[in-house]
Amino acid sequence: MKRFSHLLLAFILLIVTSSWSFSQPPIQKVAAPSWLRPLTKKAIKPNLDDISDGYYYELIENQINLANQTKYYRDIKVLFDQSGIENLGQVQVTFDPHFQKLQLHELKIIRDGKEINLLPQAKFNLLASETELSRSIYNGSQMAHYVLEDLRKEDKIVFAYSIIGSNPVFENKFFDSYYLQGYEPTGLIHLNYIVPNNRKLHFKSFNGAAEVQQQSMGNTTNFFWELTGDNTVQYETNSPAWYTPLKYIQCSEFNTWQEVDQWNSNINPIPQILASSKLQTFVNQLWKESNGQPYEYLKKACDFVQNEIRYMGIEMGEYSHRANIPEKVFLQRYGDCKDKSMLLATILKNKNIDVGLVLANTYKDRGLQDELPSPYAFNHMVVELNIAGRHQYIDPTMTNQGGDIKNRYFPAYGKVLSTMGKGKLMDIPQNIVGNIKVKETLTLEGKFGATLDVSTTYRGNEADNIRSYFQSSAKNDIQKQYLEYYAKTYPKINKIGSVQYKDDMENNIVEIIEKYKIKNIGKTESGSTKKYIPFLGTNINDKLPEIMEDRIAPLSLSFPTDIEYEIYIVNKGKKSFGNYRDNSYFDRNAYVFGKTLEVKPDSIKIAYTLGFHEPFVEQKDLKQYYTDFADRDNIFFNGFYLDSDGYATDGIPRLGTPTSANEINWFSLMLCLILVSAVIWYIVKKYNKSQPIILKPYDEVYHDQIGGWMIVLLILLFTHIFTKSTFFFFRESYFNLNTWHAADQIEGVSPSLYKMLLLSEIIANVLILAGLIYSTILLIKKRDIFAQTFFLVTLFMAIFCTIDGIASYFMFKKYLDKTDEPFTHYTDITRAIFFFCIWGTYVYNSERVKGTCLRTYQHADRIQRVKTAHPFDQDFLRPYPPVDQNTVTPTEQLKSQNDELDRGSAEEHGDKV
Repeated sequence: MKRFSHLLLAFILLIVTSSWSFSQPPIQKVAAPSWLRPLTKKAIKPNLDDISDGYYYELIENQINLANQTKYYRDIKVLFDQSGIENLGQVQVTFDPHFQKLQLHELKIIRDGKEINLLPQAKFNLLASETELSRSIYNGSQMAHYVLEDLRKEDKIVFAYSIIGSNPVFENKFFDSYYLQGYEPTGLIHLNYIVPNNRKLHFKSFNGAAEVQQQSMGNTTNFFWELTGDNTVQYETNSPAWYTPLKYIQCSEFNTWQEVDQWNSNINPIPQILASSKLQTFVNQLWKESNGQPYEYLKKACDFVQNEIRYMGIEMGEYSHRANIPEKVFLQRYGDCKDKSMLLATILKNKNIDVGLVLANTYKDRGLQDELPSPYAFNHMVVELNIAGRHQYIDPTMTNQGGDIKNRYFPAYGKVLSTMGKGKLMDIPQNIVGNIKVKETLTLEGKFGATLDVSTTYRGNEADNIRSYFQSSAKNDIQKQYLEYYAKTYPKINKIGSVQYKDDMENNIVEIIEKYKIKNIGKTESGSTKKYIPFLGTNINDKLPEIMEDRIAPLSLSFPTDIEYEIYIVNKGKKSFGNYRDNSYFDRNAYVFGKTLEVKPDSIKIAYTLGFHEPFVEQKDLKQYYTDFADRDNIFFNGFYLDSDGYATDGIPRLGTPTSANEINWFSLMLCLILVSAVIWYIVKKYNKSQPIILKPYDEVYHDQIGGWMIVLLILLFTHIFTKSTFFFFRESYFNLNTWHAADQIEGVSPSLYKMLLLSEIIANVLILAGLIYSTILLIKKRDIFAQTFFLVTLFMAIFCTIDGIASYFMFKKYLDKTDEPFTHYTDITRAIFFFCIWGTYVYNSERVKGTCLRTYQHADRIQRVKTAHPFDQDFLRPYPPVDQNTVTPTEQLKSQNDELDRGSAEEHGDKV
């Protein structure tokens, strides 16, 4: 029915415009105007490799005479390929017959240097154009259309015409915007404004466009550009609507934004309602139902204009910018943004609510303040109101808005011009007043069957959007679309019941519940018989446009956006998962993103969050955006393997697979026990009885007790033993069965290499742990083999950690790159190397260690005290008398000499590191 009414209205308009066109004289064919500025430059042939569609513009000429309101156009198109004939088989001109006339000056083909004049016999047809029909806007524009015959390759098509007249709504003020560059090269561009000397036209160039040139012509002045081909600019998708890399100029007779505001107030004053009109009766009823409460009255008035007055505009002539009278809009129950805004403002003003009309731009939410003032800076009208000192914006064209009237969503239109703003551009705050939360729960029931429960909650402006979608769409169509969305992941899926829709208008919350049954879940992995279930973060991925690394243009984002997306995987009746958590998060200037993977004994959870702070990513932040989302497969794709019963395993492709409760790998445990026993046997039976070979201590003791840095070393040994034991027996999960089963589940990793890596880590960790414990015992007992043992253990630990870290990185590189694990591996390697460099070399060089730890296995209870003092240890030996009082030893001589020196210098003793 809606479609039929639209078609009927379009048919009536077509009849009206057609009958009007038949009452007018035919299109005039006249000579070109005499006031044209002649060309002074020749066109340059562009590089054809930069041209598409088989043709290019050799000339684009546009000359505007402000005095007689005439716009002259002339272009020459060159067909260099057969495809150009298909694209240029017709010529057409669009104009508004309500205030414009069309004059044709030239239509010819240049072939092999000869001109073929087509204009005398050309019969142009007038067609209803309606360039804005897709937006439910009928502007009454017409198109003069002519089909060219006998076009050939290398032909040049020359077409020139003038459009006379301007829209009276602009009160004889001129303004314009013109691009001096395109995405494809042009041979020559000629732009000229013929301005009477008594009129002031302001000019401004953008993006490096050339400045205007002037040429006095007596009573007028030519303001012109004559430019040969310029470098091309590449168009980049997903650029903000306000952004253009092209060179362009603007001109305007408006001096300030205040003049534009005054113009808007003149053509759109908010009127008083006729006391006897139906609109006044309706307004009085609304006020009565609101009990005289301004905000309640605002809510009722806003709901009526937004939802009861449908959006459709007939913007013919001056009504392109002038609003219809409110009584007419109220009775006909339709109108465009101007009509709806004027109606709402009139209703509010009738009850003494301070209200104004606001000009906005739905595309240019940035940079408006840099442009020249003109009405063309805006394409939309909304309402501003003030109740008890509180300002608020309302967009009457939005529909189905719920919640508190004070918190209703208003788009971030950037700069606006309000009749309440004293002629100044005002900023619209960028408020995010809504969000979407999606929760999917996949319950695996065995035998490769599953149930999928989906709950989606919309709040604020997101609730407004989904509410409009449900009200304008058939329920069965919605159900079909939802089912098809999940069928891409689960081919054998069927709905259980209908989609449940719950709408809380008062709090502006919409909840949608879906339930599905899935058979034969899982996909078979390529090259194997293993099955897995994929989970795609499509809801998030679709909001983040993909870009090239060398992108230049800023990136447009679907602002406002605030999404939480959670996926749960549950094995019904089983608790076969372990414990694991991994997350990534970054908060940038324009967006915030987070992903969490959490494995618990009863479920696996994947959670995404995405929010946009700004409507676009600035150029300086594009590199960071590309880096953040370059590896989308690993960010938004998650796969979990299924076991033979159709249940999910937590064998996620990553390093450090989580443990499963009470599932022990007895082989690795027994290997560890055997290895520990062998190490203890070797130490007790062999090594403990040996003598130092690499690092030998002094022959006599210089220190009775452990002191200096040796105390710190002893503390570090205890700490290292504790942390190493914790990591080995609990965190690394070497004795967990799932850790070993992961060898068959990690794609791209050889199971044999994976198991060899685990075995080598078990053996090495047992040796390192045993070596640290044994070194601690040797240090406490001050054994002579301590220094040698500790040095070898730390050296082995540094070498093995380095080799193991490098091997692990290359084996699991594609999984490590998306987590924090690479950083952890580098930290482990660095810690082991530093530990050896500091403490291994300390033990190797320390005089204190060599003078303290020298008890042998045979005489561990006896130790020969030094008879000759070490020069660095005199203070420690001073309390002990020499062995023979009657013999003056070299030590006593040295002591006597030192006694004559300052005592302070003799106190230097201790370690020599």
